Amino acid sequence: MIELFQQIFNGIILGCIYCLLASGLTLVYGVMHVPNFAQGNLYMVGAFIGFYLLPLFGANYWLALLGTAVVLAIIGGMIERILFRPVRDDPHVNSFIVALGLLMVLEGIVTLLCGEAFRTFPSTYNYVLRFGNLVMTVQRVIVILGTAFILSLLGLFLRKTKTGTSIIAMSQNRELALMVGINVNRISMIAFAISTGLAGVAGVLIAPILLVYPHMGMAPLLIAFAAVIFGGLGSLIGAILGAFIMAITQVLCIHFAATIFSNIAIFGLMIVILIFRPTGLMGGD
Repeated sequence: MIELFQQIFNGIILGCIYCLLASGLTLVYGVMHVPNFAQGNLYMVGAFIGFYLLPLFGANYWLALLGTAVVLAIIGGMIERILFRPVRDDPHVNSFIVALGLLMVLEGIVTLLCGEAFRTFPSTYNYVLRFGNLVMTVQRVIVILGTAFILSLLGLFLRKTKTGTSIIAMSQNRELALMVGINVNRISMIAFAISTGLAGVAGVLIAPILLVYPHMGMAPLLIAFAAVIFGGLGSLIGAILGAFIMAITQVLCIHFAATIFSNIAIFGLMIVILIFRPTGLMGGD
């Protein structure tokens, strides 16, 4: 039984990363109706930025985390302004192509600048805690608490601020939002900046547990997308719920069966929910 609990705990850790990525994907899709295929590689870029910021901040992990979030948010705002805004009124396929191109460009640039080598992210929080037979490192606890804190802030921002309610309004009815005077350009840029900031936070939170390398973004991206579809496009709560379901399913399948079964289970769940509820678990009818 303790082995099962240990794997569920590991799934929750992974789910925290997926839900940060999925939350960012949901924000951008809700406001811009664009699936940002580059979100996984922005997560990878965040891990690399954190890796190189850490020595500059005297090995202060928290400053590196904050610095990465700020840098990724700025990059996100620039991406929206330079790449996505010019094609916003074009056919949706143009935005898809831009997102796919950005995915490949980011991976290529990081590979060119940093090489293919795997890097170990230094951390002072890797000592072990034991709760009975349940084993965890402090860094894993930080992932859970950090994710809960970030998502709580995001929820408060969306519900309690004018900008946040404007994001919600645009995601629900873009035309009506335009009619009531919401600045679409500003809100789109902010939503994209928040999305990329979340990806950066995810990268730095998980980097001390995993290795940092240029191709680390694709697998989390696919599962985060599956979580968004499973939970319902445009539903933040659905994306978070889907992320944890997918992550726990993945970890249990890998541990008790094989990696190939985890992919079958994850995407099989997504297909089943779409058959019986096409709008997703929490999506509108």
